Amino acid sequence: MAETGIGSKGRPILLCDLDGICADLASKWLEHYNRDWNDNLTLDRITEWEWHRFVKPECGTRIYHYLSRPGFFADLRPIPGAAETLAALSERVEVVVVTASPKEAMRDKVQWVRRHLPFIPRENIVITYRKDLVRGDFLFDDAPRNLRNFPGIRILMDYPYNRNFHDCYRVHSWAEFHQLMDRLLDAMAAGERPPASPQHRLPL
Repeated sequence: MAETGIGSKGRPILLCDLDGICADLASKWLEHYNRDWNDNLTLDRITEWEWHRFVKPECGTRIYHYLSRPGFFADLRPIPGAAETLAALSERVEVVVVTASPKEAMRDKVQWVRRHLPFIPRENIVITYRKDLVRGDFLFDDAPRNLRNFPGIRILMDYPYNRNFHDCYRVHSWAEFHQLMDRLLDAMAAGERPPASPQHRLPL
């Protein structure tokens, strides 16, 4: 596995997660859980990746069963700014969607990308639980476990459940991500290699 990759037309490769980055999984997941288990759990109260720690004990790990329901991912709302930003960045990078998925959701996820991100070719949709094995220059994700072993430039979308992870660039919106990517790409075009995990954040 190479640390970096060159996409078509010599462009760097941006690996982009789907759930929590492009598609709003949390809202639907919490809506269904709260309805089914008579709870009022909100995202700001989920401060670790393991959601089962925050749901009612009688639900427990069954919180993850929603993710294997056929059709559950099909109608997720796009996160504002995702499609527009990726379309703009595709002039400078090759965008590859890299998402983990239970087998029941694979088709729904591919169709979601084709519907909401039609500029991404079908062959640029990769389904795997080992994102660190996919070649790329950047990985934009919300899961520390995916970024931790990625050898390229790591960019994290801020959520309450990932604030204990610091080995990355952290952004709070798609607008902030776009600004960061422009600065990183400008540095690379000038012959620099930005660190995967800077000691000091680049100014935005």
